Amino acid sequence: MKEREVLAAADAIFDAERALRRAADTVEELSDVAASSLRVLDDAATDAFYARQEERKDYYLESAGEHLGRLRNRSGVMTELGDDLTRHLSAASNAIERAGCELGRGTDLDESHAEVRALSTQIDVLGEVVALARPVAVQLTRHAQLAAESAAETNAPMLLDTRVHQAGKEVTRADEDVSMMRSVIESAHSRARISAELAGSLTYATAHPQTHRPARPADPGIAI
Repeated sequence: MKEREVLAAADAIFDAERALRRAADTVEELSDVAASSLRVLDDAATDAFYARQEERKDYYLESAGEHLGRLRNRSGVMTELGDDLTRHLSAASNAIERAGCELGRGTDLDESHAEVRALSTQIDVLGEVVALARPVAVQLTRHAQLAAESAAETNAPMLLDTRVHQAGKEVTRADEDVSMMRSVIESAHSRARISAELAGSLTYATAHPQTHRPARPADPGIAI
């Protein structure tokens, strides 16, 4: 392969690795927010239960409403993070596609063809893993949006129970999506690091080709 194509492919792979690193950081943020949301839900459910009793009913209704407000805020944060995650995955996917195109340009593979094939295989698998992650990110964002919509305040105790239950269902689903996403992103990021290492090695090999020196003639020794 030509040096220009190798460098372009390597740059694209490094871009993909950086995008997946950002995606991994975003998933960790999502995990923290989801865990916090579940704790808020527990508090809201407790207050909703006591709000059905006449004693201090107004107090528990108000307290439950405050918890639902916090849940809406957290769900909004999850929605924003879900959008960020989708952008990072899209950037990674585009970079992977660029890398594949650059590697596919070269047809005159030299002695480094084994490394090229290994890198191409890694890129193909990486692209498939990222493709699996993108719909999960969209689904996660949707569950966060539904959780925010379900967490509307109300002064009716029975309706409060329903809204807490609906919001809890959506937040739980979002939390499950985050767990799934963590596994997928960890796999993708690991493969991206391997791809980046292969690309770095191939770039060096292309920029510093080995020269084959002719064999030195055998020493004829001393004639007797």
